[in-house]
Amino acid sequence: MASSTMYAVKTKLLTLLQDDAGLSAVQVTYGDPGGAMRRESIFMGDINSSDQFPEVLASGRRRRLEEYTLDVHVFVQSKAAGLQEAEQRAVSLASTVENVVADNPQLGGTVSGLMFAECSGMSMSSAEAGADGPVVETIVQFLVKARLS
Repeated sequence: MASSTMYAVKTKLLTLLQDDAGLSAVQVTYGDPGGAMRRESIFMGDINSSDQFPEVLASGRRRRLEEYTLDVHVFVQSKAAGLQEAEQRAVSLASTVENVVADNPQLGGTVSGLMFAECSGMSMSSAEAGADGPVVETIVQFLVKARLS
């Protein structure tokens, strides 16, 4: 019995993003690459609010529903371009990430129990100044729902 789909969802989403032709020139990693981060990077972030609750009230073993949000970070740093251009590029990459999941909400059907994943929001932070140019981080949030046995 799986106690959660968190790891499997992150792993499958990573594979789908790495295989997407629109992201072939972008660093796509499982976790924050830290000091090895490139000028354009996408990585799996935190999982928030992993809630599990019984699907139905019955005697014996009960299936559970799991619901959580997964953050996917999109990082752009551009020395040549200005902040507006960096934000535009970050939104473009975030849209590609969103479309990968929107086109495949069950992530290929290989994650046992996964009902769907869908974009539930985005946020952006940016900084204009710096020796290496403007920095933009966009976080794409995905709502994930699964059925655990």
